[in-house]
Amino acid sequence: MPKKKRSFIPPPSPPPTRAATEMRASDAAPANRLGLMVAVLGIVAVLGIGGIFVWLNNQTAQTEPKLAANWVPGPTNSCRGAPKFPTEKLGFSRAVVFSTSERLNKGLELIEPGPNGDLANGKKYQDPSWTIGGYLGVFVVDREGNVYVAPSPRISLLDNPPEKANILYRVDTNTGVMSEFINLPSAAPPSPENAYGILALAYDCDTNSLYVTSVMGSTRTQQVGRIYQIDVRTGSVVNQYDDVDAFGVAAFNLSTGKRLFFGSARTPEIYSIALDANGNFWGEPRLEATLNGTFNKPRRIDFDAREQMLVRGIDFNFTLSATSEDRRTDYVFRYDDATEKWIQTAP
Repeated sequence: MPKKKRSFIPPPSPPPTRAATEMRASDAAPANRLGLMVAVLGIVAVLGIGGIFVWLNNQTAQTEPKLAANWVPGPTNSCRGAPKFPTEKLGFSRAVVFSTSERLNKGLELIEPGPNGDLANGKKYQDPSWTIGGYLGVFVVDREGNVYVAPSPRISLLDNPPEKANILYRVDTNTGVMSEFINLPSAAPPSPENAYGILALAYDCDTNSLYVTSVMGSTRTQQVGRIYQIDVRTGSVVNQYDDVDAFGVAAFNLSTGKRLFFGSARTPEIYSIALDANGNFWGEPRLEATLNGTFNKPRRIDFDAREQMLVRGIDFNFTLSATSEDRRTDYVFRYDDATEKWIQTAP
């Protein structure tokens, strides 16, 4: 069972625009080519209001968790391992690509690129179990090389029933077989206004945790999404943050402490929340950045070796409108130590 359940109340912000208050009709399915990730094998309980009030007040009297001595400032997913089955079971080379962006193919696909990195004519493989989740979207790899992947509806809900939108699947590093890892509990059942469940995943090497965002049950007027912390060893939810519709998510170690960054699925804003020594949520979220560009819902958040925050923005409206990889804006932020602010440097 989760240790803490808490609700997200955004801080005051300027008067919202129409884009910030409505789920507009726009091109937005989170799957598509955004599901394509290169994985080179060589790296690669609701509490009562009183209970929440007391707990938060207790926290405010404490000091925000510092960075553990054995945690290195910067990105927290560099320990990702190589899945073993492509080379040991299939005879593929150590350079492969996992894809969920093939428009005509359901599920996950493994591709060994051809000459000059050509994917279209590369060697391909799909295990029979890889279609059990219908069309898939985002995925991450843990330190052992296990692949975690989430469903993502496309044009029709026949292959992706809304009641299964909160199921996280796992591809075993040794066998290559996909199976259900965990069916995440939602605050409300699927809404006719919203076909989505899981939207984003992130892996934290320091705590061996998966962070998962879901918007299942949210409507135009009610935000009941959650951010979950999952213990990879047990496959159980150990912590969750309630009442927030979060999109892209990533953990990052600042010199002052570990934080989980997440984008809003409703506004062009990026927030972060502190994480303690066990990777649990601590304190309240703070606003880190606002995307200034054409497509500005923070679909994906990453941090590179230069400790820049890379954000992919798209239009998102909780509907099954067809999307295109071209309908995006890629943003770059750098952290300014003097002001302790993220500064947008591109576009």
